Amino acid sequence: MNKKALVTGASEGIGYVLAKRLANDGYAITAVARNESHLQRLVSEIGPEHSYLVADLLTEAGQNVVIKAVADKHFDLFVNNAGIAALGKFTEISVERHVNVLRLNCEAVVRLAHAYLKSAKDGDALINVSSALAFMPMPALGVYSATKAFVTSFSESLWYEQRQRGVYVMGLCPGMTSTNFGKNNGANDLAAPSFMTQTPEELVENALCALKARKKPTVISGLVNKIFTFVARLRTRKGVVATMGGRG
Repeated sequence: MNKKALVTGASEGIGYVLAKRLANDGYAITAVARNESHLQRLVSEIGPEHSYLVADLLTEAGQNVVIKAVADKHFDLFVNNAGIAALGKFTEISVERHVNVLRLNCEAVVRLAHAYLKSAKDGDALINVSSALAFMPMPALGVYSATKAFVTSFSESLWYEQRQRGVYVMGLCPGMTSTNFGKNNGANDLAAPSFMTQTPEELVENALCALKARKKPTVISGLVNKIFTFVARLRTRKGVVATMGGRG
């Protein structure tokens, strides 16, 4: 294994599937998450040559664990995948929960991206996992969709800056994906029709095809998501928000 990849939020969902796929493709994986038992299960499935770091990226100490790992070892690929959401009317959710969404989805992404890109070499790549909601502000997920707009814009800027030194940056924008993300974040009511939902495996396949091509700063996964985001760009912001709030 000549290539190394670090994946945050790797204990389940998209990160879990991505870590397994990358391991199968020949990467030595360093998996990062809070849940050690889930990380142990992942490593038992992909092999003892892979490793994990237990780190709570909501905390500066947890972020520093990953920053130190990046300083100590070169990774060909770094995936900022960890993220959370808080579903509900803005004022009915504690401000602490909203701040946690900001801290993990924005602060951690910036700090870890900065640490990785400082030492990245020609040929390396950074994937920041965003969301199709970056283009479609969603009432009841207002802070989450705003953080993903930030991640997408941030990633596009990094793509332009870093390509001059041969480092590829991707903002990956999934739509609805069949994982436990909704359950874990109180968003069970956001079930979508099957034609609008991707499996994590489909998303990972699209992401890795785009990684191989290394052309686009923003990768919207799936035809349905591409259509929805394209239509959103044609409509007024008021119309998009009304539709996403169920009144369009």
